[in-house]
Amino acid sequence: MLCPILMRRACHYVVNLRYFEMCILLVIAASSIALAAEDPVATSSDWNKIGVTSKDGLILHDGSYFRDLWNILDFIVVVGALVAFALTNNKGRDIKTIKSLRVLRVLRPLKTIKRLPKLKAVFDCVVTSLKNVFNILIVYKLFMFIFAVIAVQLFKGKFFYCTDSSKDTEKDCQGYYIDYGKDKKEVKKRDWKRHEFHYDNVIWALLTLFTVSTGEGWPQVLQHSVDVTEEDRGPSHGNRMEMSIFYVIYFVVFPFFFVNIFVALIIITFQEQGDKMMEECSLEKNERACIDFAISAKPLTRYMPQNRHTFQYRLWHFVVSPSFEYTVLTMIALNTIVLMMKYYSAPPAYDAFLKHLNTAFTVLFSIECVLKILAFGFLNYFRDTWNIFDFITVLGSITEIVVDLQVISLCLIV
Repeated sequence: MLCPILMRRACHYVVNLRYFEMCILLVIAASSIALAAEDPVATSSDWNKIGVTSKDGLILHDGSYFRDLWNILDFIVVVGALVAFALTNNKGRDIKTIKSLRVLRVLRPLKTIKRLPKLKAVFDCVVTSLKNVFNILIVYKLFMFIFAVIAVQLFKGKFFYCTDSSKDTEKDCQGYYIDYGKDKKEVKKRDWKRHEFHYDNVIWALLTLFTVSTGEGWPQVLQHSVDVTEEDRGPSHGNRMEMSIFYVIYFVVFPFFFVNIFVALIIITFQEQGDKMMEECSLEKNERACIDFAISAKPLTRYMPQNRHTFQYRLWHFVVSPSFEYTVLTMIALNTIVLMMKYYSAPPAYDAFLKHLNTAFTVLFSIECVLKILAFGFLNYFRDTWNIFDFITVLGSITEIVVDLQVISLCLIV
């Protein structure tokens, strides 16, 4: 009798936990999504295989691979490199797809975050604040929807106009008229049109309000709003000046109020991240500042060769020196500038020059990778996640160069 009673008490405790119902709802939602994604006809389809694979704990388990943002970034780089390499065996038929994978090299500037801890703290702050930003975005969209509904009631059907300003209705906007320009007069056909941004339905109202909130082109929308008369009638200059109050209120609520909320959220999250790092320590603020200064002034070394008279130690001393780090940072900055120099319809010689620069940077980053492997050792090098990221980035760059060479060879053969 004792075992059933204990079992019932344990079950009662579990089902009355605070988050038990939420967990059950999440499991049901995940199961529903998995069922919707399955192919009921082809049971061996790729979607069904993905559904089976997703049950192996890549995301749900503690410490799983995809719970780390940098692992996700590394995964994208690796998959992109493997796809590019796989498509090279397609005899040139997917050359456009291969070229699109070159965008992965823009991940190189992220190497800077690893070498500057303050940038990494800012990046972590932005990622952490995304959860709260999502809640604010919901409120933001709710308020925008309210303003969109109000705008539809105020301005629906009132943003029409005739190319001949002397005509007010579509019925009268017929035939031709003489347009007296500065130097000549021209006969034109009358057309009944509607302004590009209007409030005839909620969807277009949301788009127009979003355009107004960006601060670009909103004076024209404001001018059209104060010139409205009636539905399906042309505008009259300054006919409804009171309509400008709608935009004054909108600007106070959105560009001013909500933008300040986003900024305040980022600042608060940054402060909380800083306090969280020392929450388990009972030190005062000044004592924490002293510790931070000491850590920044003399950072800890993860690996150092034991024998100082070997070539490996001298090489290690070189790769961990500030001059080497500053040189790598300079190369990253220059590589970023080279990436910014690419533009559409550039001359072939200019594109070839940028391609040669990209090859040169790939060689330099490859040399950096080889030097660090020799200095730290193969196993010690790959114990650092950032070193793995650097290695994958270099490998992807080399793959890109190989793909370019094969594409050129195929073109020459054809």
